Amino acid sequence: MGLSFVVGGIVVALLLRTLVKRLLYPQPIPGIPYDKEAAKRITGDLPSIAATYEEFKEWISPIGRRSLRYGSPIHQLFMNPFTKPFVFIDDPRETSDMLLRRSKDFDKDIKAGIFQTFVPYSTLAQSTTPEWKAQRKLWQDTMHPDFLRRVVAKNIYAAAKDLTKLWEVRRLHSNNCPIDVSRDFSFAALDAIWTATFGERLDLVNAQIQAIETGKQVEARGLDMHNTVQFLNNLASTWRGSFWPALARWRMKRNPEYRRYTEAKDREIDRILLDASARFQRVLDGSSDGEEHDTCAMDLVLRRNMLAAQKAGMPIPDPTKDLRMRDELLIFIYAGHDTTSTTLQWFVKFMTNNQDAQTKLREALKASFPGDKLPDVVDLITKDVPYLSATIEETLRCANTASRVLRVATTDTELFGHKIPAGTEIAAIATTGWHPVPVPEETRSATSRAALEKNGGVDWTLKPNAQDLEKFAPERWFKIDEDGSEVFDPSALIQNAFGGGPRGCFGRRLAMMELRIMIALTIMSFKFLPVPPELNSFQAVEQLLRTPRQCFVKLEAV
Repeated sequence: MGLSFVVGGIVVALLLRTLVKRLLYPQPIPGIPYDKEAAKRITGDLPSIAATYEEFKEWISPIGRRSLRYGSPIHQLFMNPFTKPFVFIDDPRETSDMLLRRSKDFDKDIKAGIFQTFVPYSTLAQSTTPEWKAQRKLWQDTMHPDFLRRVVAKNIYAAAKDLTKLWEVRRLHSNNCPIDVSRDFSFAALDAIWTATFGERLDLVNAQIQAIETGKQVEARGLDMHNTVQFLNNLASTWRGSFWPALARWRMKRNPEYRRYTEAKDREIDRILLDASARFQRVLDGSSDGEEHDTCAMDLVLRRNMLAAQKAGMPIPDPTKDLRMRDELLIFIYAGHDTTSTTLQWFVKFMTNNQDAQTKLREALKASFPGDKLPDVVDLITKDVPYLSATIEETLRCANTASRVLRVATTDTELFGHKIPAGTEIAAIATTGWHPVPVPEETRSATSRAALEKNGGVDWTLKPNAQDLEKFAPERWFKIDEDGSEVFDPSALIQNAFGGGPRGCFGRRLAMMELRIMIALTIMSFKFLPVPPELNSFQAVEQLLRTPRQCFVKLEAV
């Protein structure tokens, strides 16, 4: 009996050990490379990710480059106990294929995170369901080219003009020294997107001008909202490297600072929605659908909702109770502000460090818009300026502002011939910053191989414009047309900066318009002179977005 008890105890101990190992320790997906030491730890890759972030202040690109070490375009990370391995893809072509042609296999990853915590009813925080499609359809006309030209462009243009005024004032007060413009871009981008979304001006940039000219701090209503928007980006670091992210989020939502920013945001949105609702109730008297009164994205959607209720004989709904509308409006602000602001910061760094490209861009703009005055908004957004378009694409490629694209396998599927279980989270590097590891063509998906054949059968890494990817070179986005002329080619390289497919960036047209206007007006107004090395770091700080640690410019009026 004693022996049986001992044997039984050993068996139970072995079973418990096996159970604990299966539950807590990483369980690699067969065949996909991984860090062997990480597989021996309950914490998996978290210590190495934390160490990488501590050293570089970013982790997506450094960790993503492990693929080069593994000799594989795909590898896996072990992020937390009780979860499947996290699959990393370092291959722009297969990433593009996954986004554009395999949306039935891979959906938006909606695992609880920043947007799922802060704006859970927005389309950005939802999987692709019939409800998501209906919500996206409701807002689709806010990104229609006609609406952007008619309603939004003038607001972006006004914000860009204000930015050039601020920079002229700062230049005159700079003693010919470099100035930090990171907050300037943040203020200008929020001024632009806030007016485009809500139809009201925050006047953040003008408040900065007044403060410099008067020497006194100017109170601006928009500063509270700017701080709230900035707080969201900072939240990304709250649970990076956390052993238990859900607990970190739970604690964060009970943080007094979080509650203060949330309450401030809610008060402002309620006020704006109620004011607009009252205005449209006066307009919708049955003689018109009120379209001529649209001044922003909120107006368009709110008016249509009210008109639909009116025609159905239903009471006009209280917009402050519409959680989907509230969160979608906030996504316009959150996603449309920081992404543009950050990309513009990288742009001026690229211009400062690539004087030839800066000169070519300015000459191209001057040739397209001759005269001493800046072009008006209609000319600026309608006239084809190939070098401007090429510069924007190259800025997006090199900035790598949103450094990864996140998806989740909705079914058992394959990547590069490897079995990917349903529910596996996928992170794909968004940039085309280096050549990935070559792989046999037969390991790629059928849709990827078909797309290559359709586009001439030449892999993108072999093309002349895909060489020296570490260099900033707008010229790589040109091709020679049938007339022998050099023209802009948006498909010159694979570009995943905005994602792609049905879950690609909804605000892409708005972002491109904003970049176009801001870049054109600033480069036509100022030269960006070289700055000292100690103010010219290209180190990034990766939170929700990948932001330059320094953004100094030395301005000279054109």
